[in-house]
Formats: sequence, structure tokens, C-alpha cells
Amino acid sequence: MKKMLTFLLALAMVLTMHSFALADEPVTIRIAHWDVETALGMGEDAVRDMVEQKFGIRLEPMNTTWDDYVQKIQAWAAANSLPDIFSIDAICTPNYYAWIADEVVRPLPADLSAYPSLMEYLDVEDIQALKIDGQLYCIPRKSQPNPYWMVGDRVIVYRWDLAQKAGVTKEPETFDEFRAMIQAIIKADPEGKQIQGLTSLQAKQLDGFLFTYSMPAAMSDGSGSDYKWVKGEDGMFRPRYFTTDMLATFQLARDMYAEGTIEKDYALTTSSTAAEKFLTGRSAAILGGGGVEACYGRFGKDWPSANNGRAFFDDVRVLGVLEGKDGVRTFPMFRTAWSESYVSSKVDDAKMEKILQLYDFLVSREGQMLINWGIENVDYEMKDGKAVSLLTDTSLGTKYPSTGLLNGLASWGQSRTNRDYPTGAPTEDYRDGDFDLYEQAVATGELPSFDMRITYMSTPLKDKFIIYQADDLMAVMMGSEPVEKMVEDLLKSYESKGLDAMIQEVNEKAAEMGY
Repeated sequence: MKKMLTFLLALAMVLTMHSFALADEPVTIRIAHWDVETALGMGEDAVRDMVEQKFGIRLEPMNTTWDDYVQKIQAWAAANSLPDIFSIDAICTPNYYAWIADEVVRPLPADLSAYPSLMEYLDVEDIQALKIDGQLYCIPRKSQPNPYWMVGDRVIVYRWDLAQKAGVTKEPETFDEFRAMIQAIIKADPEGKQIQGLTSLQAKQLDGFLFTYSMPAAMSDGSGSDYKWVKGEDGMFRPRYFTTDMLATFQLARDMYAEGTIEKDYALTTSSTAAEKFLTGRSAAILGGGGVEACYGRFGKDWPSANNGRAFFDDVRVLGVLEGKDGVRTFPMFRTAWSESYVSSKVDDAKMEKILQLYDFLVSREGQMLINWGIENVDYEMKDGKAVSLLTDTSLGTKYPSTGLLNGLASWGQSRTNRDYPTGAPTEDYRDGDFDLYEQAVATGELPSFDMRITYMSTPLKDKFIIYQADDLMAVMMGSEPVEKMVEDLLKSYESKGLDAMIQEVNEKAAEMGY
């Protein structure tokens, strides 16, 4: 009996110890994110280890790239094998609504008070408008704190040194002044390089610039589903695209293209060739996304070697907020977030809590300091209330590859709009350019009006109705038929695709919801 009792006691101790061991086992969270294998699979990484230990988790990569992420995630969703967390740009697309309807993704808790930093982070009008039946189904990756920062989402920089040599004395403030400046540079060709007009890192970003002329709220993010809606005087909601002065903007595009202000091979230029043309003085101006700060990596760092030792801002200026057709200064209007994170519906409550704790940390001041500066007194120190880097022979991303993932998983590009975090450029000149644009937008700009509730509303016909504004603009700009006829034909094509029926369906649902 004593032997049996001893055995049972020993067994109980073993089982108890085993249960404690199980309790201490980290929770594995599978993440699909751009190049996540590189971020998490590079050996020693003290920042990754600190985050994993802090929350009792293990981050497991499921790699996607910029070329295959959409296809991979769609395939995983179809096979019911989604990772716990995955990043994609799907808001307002058929996938988004299908995943919610089919319970493929898990909603966030209605009460986020246990995660105060995350709750504050999500408390933005366009994010709150994403709620379906009072629930959020994703965590948008914010790139702007508020709509005025969108002024930097489509940035044009131009050769002010060549403009001055061509006799231009005033930086442009209107579309006509911008056109005149570019034409003067082309005509004078001060460096004898047969310089052309405006090029772009991505051809389809042109609507973000030109639409501010007469249809500022009509642009979308390129998905075809993110078109904005407005209520007319007759009480009917319609896509903003069809309620603005479309003809004026499209005629402007045609005129600028015909005169060479927009270069003739605009649509054929790749991002690498466009950057090289501007860097070497063969394009007078260039359009790009991501703000002024992004110009450093694209052109600024190579500018001295390509331009006889001159600094980037010795030669270049940033195009400010231009006056549109009616004298109003507007700027690109997208969402405060680009892309978003989803949680698989297969995630249980315990793992969901870990995920929310992780995201709450990543958007908190503590988390942002860690993933932007590293470990205090190891990678940086505080002096007079400001962080000062201690890194001399390496970058934070090289030392801790996980910071690239952690800095982009919950938010996107916070350093551009917050001076507390390090800039990607060696000087503050580039970030100053973003702040200058922001201050211009606040002081002189006007926010275009639209109804966010309808913009994100889901109906069967709306979910399938696609509007590719950028494609429309390019087609008319480079077309040979009269602009007025092409615009008329364009409107007829949308009507033939069921525009009126879709509008009617949306208005019926809006009425049901009391909008």
C-alpha cells in the first residue's frame, strides 16, 4: 500500500510539473506578411526575443512576397488553412465581404478597453466606418494620423534649379503655373539632355495628382472598390466619381500630355527607369507615393554622385498644394491606412488575447520606441527628452531584422509624421518637407466631402461594381478622340455595367439603415 501511495504521489508530482510546463509553453502565432521569413528567420535577434518573452508567444513565419501575397492568401482562404494573422490590402473588395460573410476572419472584440493603445489607434473616422454590425474585422495599418497628412501621399518633386535657369522666378501654386514652369524647362533644356516633362514611379498614381483639379474625392486606392460616395440635393447617394466635373480634369490631362508637360512615354516608364531619368536630369519632375521622406532612398542618396556633388535640395523643390479649377486647394484623399491585418476565425480566445496584446504593444509609445530605436542604453539613449542613436557601424534593421516586420505589422510609416522616431534620411530636410506639406494642407487646403458610411457599405451589386479611375484617366489622356466624346462613352460604359441598378440598391439599403 505504501509503495502504491508513493507511486501515486510521485505520479501526481510529475503530472503537476508537466501541467506547469505546458502552461509556460509559448503560444505559436503564425504570421503571413511581406518577407516575414527574412524578418523572423535570421538567427539572433534580441528585439524579437524581448517581444516573444514579454507576451509568451512564438512568431512563426508564413512567407509572402509583394508578387504573390494576394494569390497565396486567397489560396489559403479557399483551403481553410489561413495563418493566424495575415496582411493584405482587401478592404471593400469582394474578398473582404466574402471572408466576413463566410466567417473566415475573426472580428475584434467590441470592447477594447483592455487594450487602450490599440483602442485609441483605431479611433479614426474612416476606420470606425469599417464596422459591420458594430464590429471591426481587421486592424488597418495606418500611415497617416489624420486626413491632412494625405497631402504627402502623392508627391511631385521638380528641378527648381533648371526652372530658374529657364527664367522662372516663382514656385508654382496653380496647375497653369506648374505647366508653364515645366514647358519653360523643356524649351530651355539648360543641361542639353533633351529633358522631358513629368514622369512617375507608378503610372497609375497620376489620378492622385490630377484629380485635385476638379474632382478631389473621386480618386481611389487602385483596388477598384474604394470609390467614395456623396449625397446629392435630391437625397440620392451616388459615387463621387460621377458627381464631379470629370470633363475638366480629363481635358487637363489630355492638354498636359499633348504639350509634353506629362512626358510622352509616361505609361511605359517603370519605377526604376523613372527614378533614373529624374536622377540624371532627363525628366523635369517626378510623381511618387510615400511622402517627401521617401525621396531620400529613391533619389536623394544618389543625387550628389549623379549631379556633381550637389545636395538634393540644392536642385529640387517639392510641389505644394495647388489651386484647382475653382481656386480651392485640395489634396489626395484616400484612407488613413494602407492595407490591414486579419485574424483567422480558427484562432481561439486565448490566442486572440495574445494577438491583441501584441498589437496594443506595437502601437503604444513603448512598442514604437523599441521597434524604431531598439533597446534603451544599448542602441539609443535619451538626451534632453530626445532619443539619440548609439549605433555607429550598423543599422537597426540589420541588427534586429524583426523590427521591419514589427514596425509594419500594425502601423505603416509612423516616422514620417512623428519626429520622435528616427527618419530614414541622414538629415531632417526630407521629413521637414512632409511637415511643410502638412502645414500647407491645414492652413490652405480643403477636405473634400463624402459619406464614409456609404463608401464602406456592402450590397450585392456594389461589392461587384468596379471603377478603375486611374485606368479611365490614362485612356482619355492618351486617346485620340475628343475628350468630351471619350468621357461620354466612359459614362455609358458604366451605365451598361449596371451603374443605375447598383446606385438604387445602395440607396435602398441606406434608407433601411436610416442614412
